[in-house]
Amino acid sequence: MSEEIWDRELPPIRINKDTIKKQATRYRMGSVRLALGRIKTEEEFEEDKREIIKKQFPKNPLQ
Repeated sequence: MSEEIWDRELPPIRINKDTIKKQATRYRMGSVRLALGRIKTEEEFEEDKREIIKKQFPKNPLQ
């Protein structure tokens, strides 16, 4: 039985924003986010996630 792609352990994807911005013309027919360089590295994503988790949600006025 062959291993399904979904079951494989893949290495982490490293993103280099500068390289993506330099090669943005390659992506002009695809993702707008890639073409504009509007991407986040894993470190930036984790930092944003930590900031969001720290925030206090407003109290529910219906309770």
